[in-house]
Parts: sequence; C-alpha cells; structure tokens
Amino acid sequence: MDPYIDPGVIGGMGIATLLIGALIYLAFLALALWIGYLIIKAAVRNGLREHTIWLEQRRGPLR
Repeated sequence: MDPYIDPGVIGGMGIATLLIGALIYLAFLALALWIGYLIIKAAVRNGLREHTIWLEQRRGPLR
C-alpha cells in the first residue's frame, strides 16, 4: 500500500460514491455489449444477404 495515501480518504467516500461508480461501470459494460450486439447483427444480416444472392445466381430466384 502506498504510504502517501491516507486510508481515511477511501473510507470517507461513502456508499453513494461507490454506488455511482458501480452504475457508471455497469453503464459502460451495457453500452459495450449493445454495440457488440449491433455489430454482430449487421454482420449476420450482410452474410445472409450475400448468401441469398449467391444461391439465386446458382439456382435461380428463391420463392
């Protein structure tokens, strides 16, 4: 532990500060998951579109 940091500083932050920090952390985590979901969704959509075009070129129009 750093000898220059007073332990009372961390203990005096209070539960409200810890809750705000936890909420900010969870918000960033949720944002990262949402952005990842959107990227994967777009990739799957584009892959299915390209595959459908490829199938139509080989067999003719799909139903």
